Amino acid sequence: GGERNGGGIWETPSIDPELGLVYFAVGNPFGDSTKRDGINLFTDSIIALTLDEGILEWYYQQVHHDVWDYDDGNQPVLFDMEVNGETVKALAQANKNSWLYILNRETGQPVHPIIETPVPTETDLEGEEPWPTQPIPHKANGDRMEPVSPVFPTDIPAQHMEVNTLVEQFTPLGPSQIFAPGMGGGSSYGPLAFSEKTGLLYVAAIDQPFNSGRDPKGYFSAYDPTSGELIWRQIFEGYGQAGPVVTDGGLVFVGAGSNTAGYFYAFDAETGEEYWKFNTGSGVFASPAVYAIDGQEYVSVASGGGSRGRRGGNLILTFALPEKN
Repeated sequence: GGERNGGGIWETPSIDPELGLVYFAVGNPFGDSTKRDGINLFTDSIIALTLDEGILEWYYQQVHHDVWDYDDGNQPVLFDMEVNGETVKALAQANKNSWLYILNRETGQPVHPIIETPVPTETDLEGEEPWPTQPIPHKANGDRMEPVSPVFPTDIPAQHMEVNTLVEQFTPLGPSQIFAPGMGGGSSYGPLAFSEKTGLLYVAAIDQPFNSGRDPKGYFSAYDPTSGELIWRQIFEGYGQAGPVVTDGGLVFVGAGSNTAGYFYAFDAETGEEYWKFNTGSGVFASPAVYAIDGQEYVSVASGGGSRGRRGGNLILTFALPEKN
């Protein structure tokens, strides 16, 4: 029965009550890839089930025959957008493989081209049969979409390079490799955010190549889902693992996790300009919450950590937002 292990679900599903569908982001298959030939459906996939009976409506697999731990760690985000003058009921989810997938949530079909792209298949592992292609998202104009974090290692220390080798993404595993993203990189647990006001998707991700010999970087990006274009990006120290939240006043908040300090940022949701940051003294790995009491708007976020060697802390921080102009 080992061939059917894996495929766990890390996060809460999303529901569209009008369509009567519930959407799950499914994790990776079990570790020994020599005992699971093929593409390993329905792992590393977005799946849609009917709410009333749980019947499979559609699925979209983002990684075939996963050996890199490139599973889906965050909740799918549902939103409507205009494409060629027509309203599309869309779904977006970013994978740990650093690619952003935008689908029609009624059909499961890509909104923009997602091209099955040849990848390396040479391996010395007996019994391993790598899948020869992987689905890579492209923009509306046909160009490859910008990944949410690098898909080839960068800034590797020279001393570390002396005993290791850089390899392309989706290269079958082997000794002394450095590849990006690593098992702890890409878009992890924090969900995306969508703003009806700006029409943009906001994605936090981690630049941490496997066996990199350096600390992680956080990538925070805004994409136009109607075109697939990257609109702006901020890069900061530490883990970009926390999900963002957007306010009606035009701010987007996101936190950074780090061994030394966890900053909580406010950016202009349209331009990406940094308005403010606060050093929480610990890692921010949670999504913020925005709410109002007696007409005053607040944003709260948890600052903690304490696992995987990260600096611990036990704080809930709350900030009052300025009045709208």
